[in-house]
Amino acid sequence: NADNKKDYELADELRKDLYDNLGIESNYLCDLTYRKIADDKCISILIKYIPLFQNVGISLNLITQQFWRKNNTECSDFLEKWYYDLKRDNALTNVIENTLDNAFVKIQDKSKISFYLQLIESIDKFPFVMEMLGKWNIEYAKPIIINRLKNDKIKTSSIRALGYYNDKTMLPLIEKYLESEYSGVRKEAKKVMERLNNL
Repeated sequence: NADNKKDYELADELRKDLYDNLGIESNYLCDLTYRKIADDKCISILIKYIPLFQNVGISLNLITQQFWRKNNTECSDFLEKWYYDLKRDNALTNVIENTLDNAFVKIQDKSKISFYLQLIESIDKFPFVMEMLGKWNIEYAKPIIINRLKNDKIKTSSIRALGYYNDKTMLPLIEKYLESEYSGVRKEAKKVMERLNNL
């Protein structure tokens, strides 16, 4: 159909751009979504095209495959802007948020802590970013995570995130989840309780 045609024409432009500027050969779009391009210069090319695909699945596949670059601020800056653009256009979906959640954790851009804090304020959103902030021992994140522990549907990520703080005052908050109906939550609570008790 017409939408597919536009996306595949756009993909051909992207492939040509990568070849002309970086010598990256590809025969099909899937070549770019199944292999990682080593040259970081590809990012400035990809970010021109990712927001233009009508099928957001193509954009997400490119992000999943190519935006794994630790501490790459170009990736991080683009994804932050794209997040805000999608939010403004009421186009954020759970699938997009899950892809971004994984991407931000792979990139681990510590200059974006204030942005990450905003991401985790919403219940049941960006659990991996929440865990990352716990690993980094970001104190500003702790009250947000405690609130998430109370209000998230599944508590595993918030329990794990709080466990990274090595703070024994968290024990009473976590202890009640030893009796959770969910085995994964019980297991995580037990593991964190043991670690904190051994401090």
